[in-house]
Amino acid sequence: MLKTAPIFTNHTVLQREKPVHIWGTCSDENEIITVSLNGCSVQTKVRNQKWSATLPPMPAGGAFEIRISSPNEEILLSDVMIGEVWLCGGQSNMEMALINSDNPEPALASCQNSNVRLYHVCKRGHFDEEFFKEEEASVWQTPERDNCANWTAVGYYFGEMLAKKLGVTVGLVECNYGGTSASAWVSRETLESTETGKLYLKDYENGMVGLTDEEANQAYLDYCDYHNKWQEKCAECYRKNPEISWEEVLEICGENRYPGPSAPINPLRPHGLYDTMITRIIPYSLRGFLYYQGESDDHRPEGYQTMLSCLIRQWRTDFQDENLPFLLVQLPMYGFEDTKHQTNWSIIRQAQEKIYRNTKNTGLAVILEQGEFKEIHPKEKRIPAERLYLQALKEVYHIQEEDTTAPLFRCAYPEGNGVHIEFDNAESGLELKKQSGFEIRDDSGEWYPAEAEIKGNAVLIQNPDVTYPTGVRYAWYNYGDVTLFSKNGLPASPFEESII
Repeated sequence: MLKTAPIFTNHTVLQREKPVHIWGTCSDENEIITVSLNGCSVQTKVRNQKWSATLPPMPAGGAFEIRISSPNEEILLSDVMIGEVWLCGGQSNMEMALINSDNPEPALASCQNSNVRLYHVCKRGHFDEEFFKEEEASVWQTPERDNCANWTAVGYYFGEMLAKKLGVTVGLVECNYGGTSASAWVSRETLESTETGKLYLKDYENGMVGLTDEEANQAYLDYCDYHNKWQEKCAECYRKNPEISWEEVLEICGENRYPGPSAPINPLRPHGLYDTMITRIIPYSLRGFLYYQGESDDHRPEGYQTMLSCLIRQWRTDFQDENLPFLLVQLPMYGFEDTKHQTNWSIIRQAQEKIYRNTKNTGLAVILEQGEFKEIHPKEKRIPAERLYLQALKEVYHIQEEDTTAPLFRCAYPEGNGVHIEFDNAESGLELKKQSGFEIRDDSGEWYPAEAEIKGNAVLIQNPDVTYPTGVRYAWYNYGDVTLFSKNGLPASPFEESII
């Protein structure tokens, strides 16, 4: 029997101006398969019941038909468009559906006029009969209201803006899963290649000690029952008292056992979603990746730069393009009363910025001021999407749009009784919305709050108690004031740096 991979259906969007990879299966060994699109045909042979064909790059256009045929069978896919294709990866803030975001009605009311389509990669953490049924039923969706309601909100707004700007169809491949560490999205081999990755594998293996797969799976199912009830109790606590502390929530609801025990069916396990989601769609031709993740690695922030670097390399290799753009959303402010002064999210934010600075073909959407106290899922998704869009225009399409990147720390040096701090991407000038957020370190290593003064596209900070400054930092907390912006409204990225 002749089949395509599940991602190829009616209404498919293919990447323009890049080789088009199409693949599938066939039970007839050594059969010749012909793949035709837009006046171009290629032939390939079935080997080990699999076939794969690559068509040459084509310009944007459509609607076309894809015809896949063997001597005895034929598949015809209709309404196929060639345009721009972006994979929307990450965890729950990328996963958040349009219907659950802030004020979705205007977008839903007009979505049928957008030139955006979406394919949901089957969201299951292990292979079973239900997995393959769901995958077989997956299709490329066109922008009807009922469809768009369940699309990634960040992805939809990004796609809508990009389609209007470029005048082509934008296809979104939604490949995300709430609550996931970056370790879930890379292969076991990649995890084994770094010390940080080995720690994630060790955590999982320690949880499996003394258990058979069946026993571990049952423990995970028991956890799911417990956690579903726990979430209901937790939601009720916040409904009754929005100011309740985390300690009080735990006293009322009991232990929060998230993300559950190690088990082969736990979707959050290391390399789990790489195995069940990423591998199902490679090597689909893409323009690039949109990625919003990091929250679930806050227990191991020092290793996040390594994990994210590995993920970028892995995905680029798997999708057969070492230059694929990777656009990141930097984590916004978030915290509870007892965690807001912690710095684990600050470390992750700086890791994301370092990836942007040191990895080719990347972009950074800074959304620091979009965070919410006690709410890890900010519902306003237009702004993250718009900042990803601005990064795409600058870093990917090279359309000269001004002020598309947030101010980033460049250098700092002593000046008079204070420290002079310079920024990249601050040509239009800076503005300080509140006198807070800056700190200065003395020669004993102690940090002090600092007064800040804008000097064009630089900042002078000082504290009369610090005579010999050795370091500076800004917004170096999980949750707090966001005070420094460029005059175009983009917030400065947080930093902690030593003085030159």
